[in-house]
Order: sequence, then structure tokens, then C-alpha cells
Amino acid sequence: MPARPVVAVVLAGTPGPGVRAAHGGFDRWFREALQPAAEVRFAEPESFRAAGADGVVVTGSYASVTEEAPWMTALGAGLLEAARSIPVLGVCFGHQLLARALGGAVERNPRGPEVGTREVELTDAGRADPLFDGLPPRLHVQQLHEDHVPAPPPGAVLLATGVHAPVQAFAHGPRIRCVQFHPEFTPARVRAMCDEERKWVDRGGPTLYAEAVAGLRETPEAGALLSRWVERFVAR
Repeated sequence: MPARPVVAVVLAGTPGPGVRAAHGGFDRWFREALQPAAEVRFAEPESFRAAGADGVVVTGSYASVTEEAPWMTALGAGLLEAARSIPVLGVCFGHQLLARALGGAVERNPRGPEVGTREVELTDAGRADPLFDGLPPRLHVQQLHEDHVPAPPPGAVLLATGVHAPVQAFAHGPRIRCVQFHPEFTPARVRAMCDEERKWVDRGGPTLYAEAVAGLRETPEAGALLSRWVERFVAR
């Protein structure tokens, strides 16, 4: 039986203690989403090395790429170096970090936070890309972010767009794929994070929390993207 590919998951952050106690942390969520398609190994962002990995995933974070901390710059450079030989997938913060490393912009969204189950639309390029091909042209996804990428970075191809944040997914070359939304989130996890970060959610307006919670739904197509990425980019 062939060995499973090894995926290094760079843990760029973690949810708060209440969420971890009830639902686990990002390590558990990504492990569940990537297995059994891959063997999962975790890496800290400050000491990331791709050696021995067949693919790399960078998680979300409560940190902001706009802080331009030294570890973010170093990690971005390390990811681009890794992408010269193996697939790299950025999720939320990871999406933004790779956009910045590629020379693109990352900013606080003037519309405020995007929270809850939202709809994104695949572009023509997205419908043809191995990450999304065969999926519906409009996907429901889980969102929890305020920073965003206002335009694809130089050399990137837009794969999915949305009303609140225009760059919901992009490709750069054959190995880099990035998504603004969270394939690893479930409605229960989003609800718990909204409860724990209620003050932050309320920055989006007095009705955002109620609307987000009321609109939560399962997102099976988006939830399968991590294993799809392993099968279509890493394992091949």
C-alpha cells in the first residue's frame, strides 16, 4: 500500500480558550480535514521548514498580515521557496500572507468583518482549476475575517470572488493556491468563535452577529476542499 503524502500544516494561530475547550483548536480541525488523505505534521510559523513535506498548508490566525511582523516576512519568503517544488495552500491569514509575499496588497476591509456562511462565485478560471472543477459555480463557505486581499497579487489568477471581499481564491503558478474562506470551519465552530469574539463581530454593525448566527449552514463542498487539494495537487 503506497505511503500517504506528508502535509506540513503551519499553525499561524489558534482560537481562544473557550473555543478550544469545546471544539479543539486549528490543529485538530486541519488534521480532521486532511486525514486520511495525508499524514499531517505541524510546524510553528517562526521555525517553518518544508524539508520532508510533500505539501504545505498555512492556517488562519487572529494576527494581521498588516502588522508586517518579521516572522510573517520570513514565513512568506519560506513559503515561496517551498512552492518552487511542492504545492502550498494558504487559508485566510495564509491566503493574505502569500498575497503579500507575492507583491500584492492586504488591507483592513472598509466594509468591516465578513462572518458566517456566505456565498462565493467561481470565475471561469476557477471552474477550470483542479481545486474547484466539477463544483457548483456558486459555493457556500464559512467566513471569519476582516483583513482581505483587494486585488490578486501580480501574476496571480482570480479563482473565486465575493460581494464583501473580491478575492476569495487565487492561483499563482502550478503550485500556489489560496482561499480567503475557511474549509476547516463548521457552523458550530463559527458560532463558538462569534460568541467568543462578539466585540470584534459587532464592529461590523449591530445586526451582524444575529444575521451571521441565523444564516449558518453546512458547507460540504467547501469542507471537502482540503482533501481535494491533497488528492489533486499533493498526491499526484
